[in-house]
Amino acid sequence: MSRLRLFHKLRKMPPHEIRTRLAEKVRVRRERKWYGHPADVAAQHAADLIGNCLELVPGAKADQLQRLKTERPEEHAQLATAATTRAEAVLAGQSEILGYPLDLSNTVDWMADPRTDYVFPRQFYADMSLYEIGNGVDVKYVWELGRHQFLVELARGWRFGGQQHSAARARELLLDWIENNRQYEGVHWTSALELAMRGISWIWTIATLADWDGWQPGDFELITRSLREQAEYIEHHLSYYSSPYNHLVGEAAGLYLIGCALSGTPGAERWQQLGHRVLSEQGPRQFYDDGFCVEQATGYHYYTLGFMSLALVAARDQGHPIKSLEPVVQNAFRAGLAFRQPGGRWPAIGDVDSARAIPVHHDDFWEFDSLCVLGAVLFEDPQLLPPENTFSEEAYWLLGCDAQKFTAADANELPFTATVLPESGYTLAAAGQDWICFDAGPLGDGLHADATPSTAHGHADALQILYRHQGRDILIDPGMPFYFGDDAWVGHFRSAEAHNTIDVDGIEMAKRAGRLAWSHVAPRPRLNARLADDAWLMRGRAEWGTGTTVERNILAIPGQGMWVADRIVTDQPRSITWNWQMGEERSLPQVWTNGLDITTSEQPAVEDSPAGWFAPGYGVHRQGRRIQCQSPATDKALVVTFYGDNPIPLDVRVGDLAVSCPLDGAGTTGLTADENDAEVVWRLEIDGQQVTYTVGGSAAGQTTLKGVGDWCVTKTVEQLSSVS
Repeated sequence: MSRLRLFHKLRKMPPHEIRTRLAEKVRVRRERKWYGHPADVAAQHAADLIGNCLELVPGAKADQLQRLKTERPEEHAQLATAATTRAEAVLAGQSEILGYPLDLSNTVDWMADPRTDYVFPRQFYADMSLYEIGNGVDVKYVWELGRHQFLVELARGWRFGGQQHSAARARELLLDWIENNRQYEGVHWTSALELAMRGISWIWTIATLADWDGWQPGDFELITRSLREQAEYIEHHLSYYSSPYNHLVGEAAGLYLIGCALSGTPGAERWQQLGHRVLSEQGPRQFYDDGFCVEQATGYHYYTLGFMSLALVAARDQGHPIKSLEPVVQNAFRAGLAFRQPGGRWPAIGDVDSARAIPVHHDDFWEFDSLCVLGAVLFEDPQLLPPENTFSEEAYWLLGCDAQKFTAADANELPFTATVLPESGYTLAAAGQDWICFDAGPLGDGLHADATPSTAHGHADALQILYRHQGRDILIDPGMPFYFGDDAWVGHFRSAEAHNTIDVDGIEMAKRAGRLAWSHVAPRPRLNARLADDAWLMRGRAEWGTGTTVERNILAIPGQGMWVADRIVTDQPRSITWNWQMGEERSLPQVWTNGLDITTSEQPAVEDSPAGWFAPGYGVHRQGRRIQCQSPATDKALVVTFYGDNPIPLDVRVGDLAVSCPLDGAGTTGLTADENDAEVVWRLEIDGQQVTYTVGGSAAGQTTLKGVGDWCVTKTVEQLSSVS
């Protein structure tokens, strides 16, 4: 970080943050002194550790597995097949880590990046360089290796298939990590979140191998010692200010669970209390009042919910529920379900590192139905059930057979859904095979309008549209391929160029202030919406820079198509670019303007450029295509774009600008057709706080959206509410 950016950062720090950061530096000095001289720690009796871990993962108990086999044989067979298949893959050296092959069948170098073979040095953790190593080295791969979720897969291979080699390999790898990663040494001691996730994996592994007779004398003394060392590290390195979102929540959850697993040993009660307090105080801050996560990223929304679910279940079982968090998590599950697309996938909004907090494998990272079922069970809330009520492996392991209380008949088969999340700024609607998501929210929480830099997982995607029509992905979010690869690619995937929004030359909605940081963030847009079962109206209005206003208006007709009317007013003539990230749709959009000469170009993905690629998960990118529409320099523009199968004549007026959109695609200025002219099927007028569309020139089909103050939103079709 440059001195200027550091100065701006320090100016914004409250006294408590400064004290906390100074205390961390003092702690690091002490740890440097202790490095290489481990202290004696009390070990826990093996039976106690196993019993405590089983209480945290009740689905691993022999009686619960027998009940599952007897009462729900299909689900038991499903788990058994998946468990044995994945364990066999690990044993055969055919695992995968963040889209890259991983061989765990031989000796594992825990310090090596499995993708590039770069070996991180064995030195005091605070002296290590992690991020700017070059040559394609990405610390997330070696961190992912150290999270040890594959140990749980191996343990399940024994649990369901009786594979002795599977259990023995899990034990061997766990103890090998302990032997080769002494306290405070190396890359696996550089992030408290990584220690927390590793602790969770060990707890689940021990619970799953509870009945295995292959443990040796002294094994649990080593495991207990390492768990205590890692809990002590987490305790003193909580990310209160460095990463107060999913990192802090994950660390607190991991610390709480390790404290529960080590119950009865020195320090365990303190770790439970600290984890409980941090979750109680910081957990509610992870979500807006509307329920979506403040990081503006769908992957991190469910990552955070996974940690919270683990902690909530454990706290209930301990008799100390986290009362402040319970309603927040339920509301967050509801908000997350609103993003579900027809077909059962979620959009790749914001950053993602393809991580799951609960160690359950999913072939498709972007399917969260099983977590939705977990939420429904946790809160006895059938409204959280997805349309296809699938078996939830997470719910089974966390709650046992009693978790399977809902049947397929309880699933929510809704022909039409509509949700507006006013704080996070999303409008979502689905009907049949059509689905839309409009983003008129902030880039993320904790960002600044001045030069103060802040790391955030949100992208420069304000006013983005994601659109699925008749079961086909038309407009998609390209996701995020990596954090520490080619910086030009990182910058592109987080920029407006990679999202279905508008780029005004010389104007930015935010400035990059580091690899994953933003500064100079523009004010959040203003959102209006009116959602009915036959038509979806949305509007976002943003102020980007001095004298630049971008207003995006959307009319979507389920089964027919979507019109986007963009009105841009600038302080001086500027060129304007529309970026469209295409999914399965191969046709070009239809565009009409108020006399501007728009040029349209199709940009397929090529190896030497990030444009046109999309990332289905971290470490993976695939060929896609981008369409750009560009205007010459102008200080005022109205451009209407259509996507869909059935265009119809449409007249559009936005303030003082108007465009007629006939079927021949030739744009004209002015509303010249008579209201009663049969050729005018739709008329859309946007003026101030009022939006009116008319069907067939008849006032009988008129629907009006009127705003109160800056906001007018609908939570349901029937109820119109205003939010100031």
